Amino acid sequence: MADLFEEEVEYIEPNPASIIESLRSIGYTMETAIADLIDNSITAQATTINIDSPFSGANTKIFILDDGIGMSEQTLVEAMRLGSTSASLKRSPKDLGRFGLGLKTATFSQCKRLTVVTKHKGVVSTRCWDLDMIIEKNKWCLLKYADDEYLRRLKDLDSGTLVVWEKLDRIVSPKDSNAEKNFNNKKNILRQHLSLTFHRFIENGRLKINIGGQPVDPWNPFLPHMSSSLKKELPPVELNGGKVRIKGWVMPHRNYFTDKEYKDAGFRRGWTVMQGFYIYRGERLLTAGGWLGLKPDGTTMLQEHHYDLGRICVDITNDDDFDWDIDIKKSKATPPDYLRGELGRVAKRIRKMAYDTYSYRGNKQPYSPKKGKAYIPLWNSVQERNGKLFYSLNNDYPFVKELLDSLDKENATKLKRLLKLIAETIPAESIGFEASKSESKKMSSPYEDKPSELEEVRQILIESFMRRGLSKEEAEEQVEYTLNL
Repeated sequence: MADLFEEEVEYIEPNPASIIESLRSIGYTMETAIADLIDNSITAQATTINIDSPFSGANTKIFILDDGIGMSEQTLVEAMRLGSTSASLKRSPKDLGRFGLGLKTATFSQCKRLTVVTKHKGVVSTRCWDLDMIIEKNKWCLLKYADDEYLRRLKDLDSGTLVVWEKLDRIVSPKDSNAEKNFNNKKNILRQHLSLTFHRFIENGRLKINIGGQPVDPWNPFLPHMSSSLKKELPPVELNGGKVRIKGWVMPHRNYFTDKEYKDAGFRRGWTVMQGFYIYRGERLLTAGGWLGLKPDGTTMLQEHHYDLGRICVDITNDDDFDWDIDIKKSKATPPDYLRGELGRVAKRIRKMAYDTYSYRGNKQPYSPKKGKAYIPLWNSVQERNGKLFYSLNNDYPFVKELLDSLDKENATKLKRLLKLIAETIPAESIGFEASKSESKKMSSPYEDKPSELEEVRQILIESFMRRGLSKEEAEEQVEYTLNL
């Protein structure tokens, strides 16, 4: 190809007006678009980011101001160029960029006018893209103008960058009679999204984000404020020469939360959506929840309510962007084939642990069965019959057996039929459904509202075990096992 003559090559410039319309439809939301801009601020060493967006109908603007190192005029012009940096170039580990498109594509997805004012070493530079002008002239015409109001916003900063969004046609619609209310809702969603996406930066004090003058508090999906003794965890795993780190946790049973705490811990999406993998790149969260399409044993891992408590943290570096198929929005990550096996094994273990914890009735003082101890269950383990699950009561449980033995044959038969009827008609699916749709998802403990009756039942059960030859201590262990499941 290097031997081609010049007359054998035809150079075709892309049509600006058509390209712009395509770039506007990549699929950002307001919150993912602003998060993309914050990535640039973090890369520029910003410690404080102020987002200001007073509602003013069709004239509403969004201001994003950081105190980073700013840009020289030449750097600013290059930053305004589409595809300013190749995705294949080696980046600093702290660089949260990807394709050199984020500033432009994120902005164009939400509005039609982007102004950037930046101060670097005391020198202020400005540039502006106006999509209406680009479409009108069908040329990439970059404006040097910026409103004096924008310049004043950097006056008190030694360095920094201001991004201004105007003509917010994708955010504030003139057709919307509830535009202000809907805009405020979007700002609330933005606050929540940033609290999750950048929680590590906010937690360690490296970054402050303010929206409308109010700080964004971090939301950590692994609930560090909850006692570690209430959680289960797997030892960390390192793959790909330490470039991929995996750590799995099972959150505490729902009965250890107040209703408000449990709702908050499910974020705005709910526990079932938030179960699964959390992929971090350079401390920045890319994806929250889901099982990455992993298919151990040929079965797709689904997000089902009995796995709600399982969450897995995966840290990767920007060296692995290609392998993980990181998209422009930095909101999707797909694990490479060479890691799927190990990720699947970790996921399978966490799901099993989450299921066991979720199924536990969750008394405030749980009983921990001793390893290797043989316990007699009141309910037999879930079994399969014709490919379906079913439950059954254990007729050899001491209290049940004593009652059966005390009856004549006819009444014993009737009692057995009653016990089987109870087991056969237990509304297991309804119980699971009601638990999954409940905000608190709490299941009551045995005799929760009748403690005196609980003590009577406990004593009766203890005595029945002791008549089987167990010591009082052994009988108490068996009964605690029964009442805490």
